[in-house]
Amino acid sequence: MFKKLKHFICKLFNIKACMCDEVDEHVEFFTTTPEPDVPVHVEPCNIHRYFKARCGYCQAFAKAKQGEA
Repeated sequence: MFKKLKHFICKLFNIKACMCDEVDEHVEFFTTTPEPDVPVHVEPCNIHRYFKARCGYCQAFAKAKQGEA
């Protein structure tokens, strides 16, 4: 009851501050960041400091870590 009355008064006087209770689905879509399906950071093997795509040990280490999580 109170929410409907508040909404009516906000519409009547065109008050935008009262209308922020409902979040628009488009605004929510662009403001929230979903978790990525693919891991962003990949741990390298013990030999390298950074992940090397051509290193077999790095690839095996990344697959082992991915299966672990």
